[in-house]
Amino acid sequence: MGKKKSAVLIILFTIVLAGVLFLSITPTFPVKSPYSFRSLLSIVDLGKDLDGGYYTVYYPEGVISKAEYETLKAEYDYVLENTEEGQTPSVDNPEENYKPYKGLYLSTDIYSEETGVTAEFKEEFEQAYRVVKARYEARGLTDYAVRLQDDYTIRAEIPRLALSDSDSESLAQDLFTKFAYSGGLVFTDASSATASGTVEMEGTSEYIKGASTVDAGDSGYAVVIKFTKAGRAKFKEITGTLASSSSSDSSSSSGATLNIYMGDELLMGASVSEEMDQGSVYITGNYTRESAETMAVVINSAIAENDIIDLTFQSPEYYSVDPSMGEYAAVTVAAVIGVLVLAMLIFSIVKFKGMGLAHLYGFLTYALAVIACISLISVIQITMGGVLAILLASAIMVSCNYYAFNNIKKEFATGKTLTASVKSGYKKSLAFTIDLHAILLIAGLALYLIATGPVKMMGLVFTLCIALSAFCTLLVTRFCLYIWMAQPRNKIAFVGFKREETEDE
Repeated sequence: MGKKKSAVLIILFTIVLAGVLFLSITPTFPVKSPYSFRSLLSIVDLGKDLDGGYYTVYYPEGVISKAEYETLKAEYDYVLENTEEGQTPSVDNPEENYKPYKGLYLSTDIYSEETGVTAEFKEEFEQAYRVVKARYEARGLTDYAVRLQDDYTIRAEIPRLALSDSDSESLAQDLFTKFAYSGGLVFTDASSATASGTVEMEGTSEYIKGASTVDAGDSGYAVVIKFTKAGRAKFKEITGTLASSSSSDSSSSSGATLNIYMGDELLMGASVSEEMDQGSVYITGNYTRESAETMAVVINSAIAENDIIDLTFQSPEYYSVDPSMGEYAAVTVAAVIGVLVLAMLIFSIVKFKGMGLAHLYGFLTYALAVIACISLISVIQITMGGVLAILLASAIMVSCNYYAFNNIKKEFATGKTLTASVKSGYKKSLAFTIDLHAILLIAGLALYLIATGPVKMMGLVFTLCIALSAFCTLLVTRFCLYIWMAQPRNKIAFVGFKREETEDE
């Protein structure tokens, strides 16, 4: 390769790396009000261990907390003190209606100290727990936890769902609330779940295949409901009826509204002005990706009859969870990784000279590609397990480059020219590098396909990083070595090799 061509490639490569590095790690700063620039690192989704999150506790009907019981008791005592003798207090005595059970108080309708919890309530609660847990799993959150608390309440924890605290809190509240909905799906033009309407269609598997989300452009995201053949015919019938009724009503200019209820809760509504004969319907409502995904999960969870929750839950309250690894865990982890990377790159250049410089370019390409992937791929959320996966894959890349460099050095020591040594050294390293990356790639894929939660995401991150490591080790670093070797007059000194006889190659 000629020196001029080599110089042009080096300059272009350096400019691109510098630009991407700036976009990746530069702190947030205002560019033009009201817009602001955010680095790629600043938009990486972090798990509860690094960035905290939120939790809630679901209390089914008939189950209350100790704090709520004490509030009811204090209210009863106050009313009793202010009730004239011979009159009945205006509120019930909680001691008569609730009995203690572990850290909870259970209604006497479902629990007695003699017979325990009724079989009917146990069955309904077990079904509700299974469905709620399935909703969180289907939501695709990386770092979540759903578990029983005191046998008859459900504690759910989720990571932050957005960059800003206000948006994240709003999304968390929306998710916690909707995932507690009970009852089946109903399509109707009724103004409430208890009122009667002109049309009605049950949202069962007979009529609905499922729900998903899609990017709706300027309208945000849309929830897509897909119908079966029977559902398409039924939807055509009810929309035709609504369109006819709205056209005959001179006071209605926007058409009738078709609402979707889950039990007593209104999920969404859409205006109907004409008969709709289609296999799926797109419903927009200024949904974000996260809120649309939550809505789709809720709809999918109530299509099958066995997945309908019969119990009613109290409106859940949510609370913040601090990062389990400490308030400054994310910053500390980033700083430690930065120091390790800097030390490794300095060591590479000192030990391998020009080959270390090629390694610097190759590793920076790998690191920036990893940052771009974990920040721009929406399903990826980084926990400490993900950090360890990135570090392990990075160590693999560094080790493979060092292995190739040492092979080049050994080949040169046998008397070969530098160019021949580079080719031979990489050739001897090729089988080991490919085999190692292939084995680890399969292991990462297996972990991703078999595991769940944070471990599943760790497998995905590791698979992605190993693929990038293979690309940068086999192609980028080697390419950088060739373009850098075209520049110096004394190429042997450039890579830090020595021979008794001076050789100008």
